[in-house]
Amino acid sequence: MSLQLMTDSACDLSRSYLTANNVEVIPITLNHEEQVFRDGIDIQPEEVYRGMREGKVYKTAQISVQDFIDAFEPFAKSGEKVLHMSFSSGLSGTYNASVIAIEELKEKYPDSQIVSVDTKSASNGLGLIVYQTIQKRDQGATYEELIDFVEERARQTEHIFTVDDLEYLRRGGRLSKGAAMVGNLLNIHPLIRLNDKGELEQFSKVRGRKKLFHEMIRIAKEQSGERIHEIATISHADDEKSAKELEALLKETFGTKEVIISTIGAVIGAHTGPGTLCLYFFKD
Repeated sequence: MSLQLMTDSACDLSRSYLTANNVEVIPITLNHEEQVFRDGIDIQPEEVYRGMREGKVYKTAQISVQDFIDAFEPFAKSGEKVLHMSFSSGLSGTYNASVIAIEELKEKYPDSQIVSVDTKSASNGLGLIVYQTIQKRDQGATYEELIDFVEERARQTEHIFTVDDLEYLRRGGRLSKGAAMVGNLLNIHPLIRLNDKGELEQFSKVRGRKKLFHEMIRIAKEQSGERIHEIATISHADDEKSAKELEALLKETFGTKEVIISTIGAVIGAHTGPGTLCLYFFKD
């Protein structure tokens, strides 16, 4: 089957892994003052986190319709099928831009087969979906089966994450200045998830970072089905030590066979800041 898998750079699986498995990545851009960077190409997460600690503010811009046309058109021309797994529409206009690009290309290439799926996910939640889609493709799934699989996993993926410093959420307009100051003073850490629309939703607060891991595991027990025993993903913003600690607790609690750890990319990290820690798994 002639098929090209695609995603965007909000997927935090390593770029080397995606390249080795023939997944094309369309970069989201970041801006700092007059500078424009393509995520994962012109700038790396470590540089962004270092800059944020120094007081730099990075803003992100969605992938444009033209960028998607440029990425999709060679495959529309050659007749190769494309399945694009998009960053959540609840966090960015990127998915909508991909749909517009596909509609425009359909006028020029009416027989083209290009589908973009809104995964309602981000970071390694999106990465978890992409990872299993690669496996399904390699097992011989058809194009239609892969589309159905991604849509199903989009409904099942759970994100639980927390931030180390509430100031970064304030800068992004997710929190008031007063709430950020009080939260930091009292050592309060919010627990945030993506809801069914793929939008951020704060659902709990924990005082003291040590309690976070046990609270994340408790929630995972309530939300997860048997799949968490097979696979889960963790991502961190320049805090591998915490990610390893959460991994150990995950394996101790569930006996999870496969845990993928990666660094949160510049796109998500620019909004959540250094010290962010995330856990992803499939709900029952």
